Amino acid sequence: MEPLPSNWVDQIFKRFHGRFGNRFLAEYCTGIICADGQDMGISNAKNVWGEELAGFTPEEIKRGLSAQYPFMPDCDKFKLACRPTIDYEQAFVEAVEQMHRRKTGNDEWSNPAIYWAAADIGNDLNNHPYQSIRARWKSAFDKAREKISDGRLPSTVPERLVALPAPGKVTVSREESARRFAEAHAILDKKIINKS
Repeated sequence: MEPLPSNWVDQIFKRFHGRFGNRFLAEYCTGIICADGQDMGISNAKNVWGEELAGFTPEEIKRGLSAQYPFMPDCDKFKLACRPTIDYEQAFVEAVEQMHRRKTGNDEWSNPAIYWAAADIGNDLNNHPYQSIRARWKSAFDKAREKISDGRLPSTVPERLVALPAPGKVTVSREESARRFAEAHAILDKKIINKS
């Protein structure tokens, strides 16, 4: 897997330098200056962070940058803030709630993997309690996270598509129906007249 782009790592270091001051850079500084003018320790740290953060999405990096840290973070703490430990049951509860809200276009997902796992489970999400599909939910959620990580699924939740109404479930007023028939007749009359 490709390391996180170096310009992203540079931005992470700039952000943490801004938040924690020189203490952040001092954690990595060796005092040995490389040919490119960078401190060897800071340069090595950036390389390691880039490798460790390979596969992280922009949304995950933003989550890690906006987290509140009681102490200055190292790479491992930053990774945990980017990808917090998952409470599968809480994710399931969110999936049920947000899929219900999605029907009206008011869904807000904390993690796109929850949406993709819910889409994979389908109607069983609403038809079974968590305890009865816990293993299936965990598997679907882990697969969704993996697919997002390696690019097989988008790292965003797609916009809700408005479904066509079921046949026979649409009612149109008499006036609207008459207007539509008149438009159709006018179009057909023009085509028939033009063919003569």
